[in-house]
Amino acid sequence: MANNHYNHNDWNEFQWENEIRQDEKRISRYFQELPDCIDLPGEEDYIMKKLMGMPDLVPTKADSFLFDFDDDDEGLSSAEWRSRRGADLYEQAVMISLRWNSVLASQLDAAMFRRGLSVTCLFGKLISRTVDMVNTEDNMPGLKISLLKRILHDINALVGLLRSITVSRRNAIANIDIICEQLQSCREKTIDYLQEMKRNQA
Repeated sequence: MANNHYNHNDWNEFQWENEIRQDEKRISRYFQELPDCIDLPGEEDYIMKKLMGMPDLVPTKADSFLFDFDDDDEGLSSAEWRSRRGADLYEQAVMISLRWNSVLASQLDAAMFRRGLSVTCLFGKLISRTVDMVNTEDNMPGLKISLLKRILHDINALVGLLRSITVSRRNAIANIDIICEQLQSCREKTIDYLQEMKRNQA
């Protein structure tokens, strides 16, 4: 979900949550189909048509999927984007993920590598959510709130995964404790922003 091309400004957080769940099912199915179509001409159009033939995967507005693989065309400079509310959360999540990848490379053995990669993938999901949230305009509070709730869920899942790793890899405890503390800071910022959004809606 790289760009926001929505016409649902009046949707509430629960309607957006339902659409995001459907969107995740579409993305999952897209990547399930991709290996069989990767060498075909026009493979993306072929997969999209196939997905549109599956009633449970058709989006609410059939002419627009929520996920969009095109580059961002808003024309914002880096400084302008960083001045947006929530951009600091994105930058913090990126820095924490880099610290985690260093731990993964230096302190986890082959037996734990798969679980470590699952943490890396979840960091990627968290970062993607923060980008979506920052890119969403303020006139779509329902979507912002839904994304913020997803961000909180991802942070909690990350902390749980990281704590499970320390049970069997005592050598990584110090670094993982720091990462969890930094994630807690992200969590507090997210809660503050979520409460602010809800107050503005009241």
